Amino acid sequence: MSLMDQIQANFLEMYRMDWEFGIYDKDDMKGLVVQGFLSPENYAKIVGEAYVASQAQPQPASQA
Repeated sequence: MSLMDQIQANFLEMYRMDWEFGIYDKDDMKGLVVQGFLSPENYAKIVGEAYVASQAQPQPASQA
């Protein structure tokens, strides 16, 4: 296992523990995916459901 693989495995375990202890909720975990710290596959392993990207809410057009 390369050093990078070991580092990623350590972070995965840290995020798993944060989830199990209730430190992170689903929104926090989704934020890690959006930021690139957690893969969608690892999100599913931790949370137990597939990652679905949030859809941005359309902003109302300003009226001039």
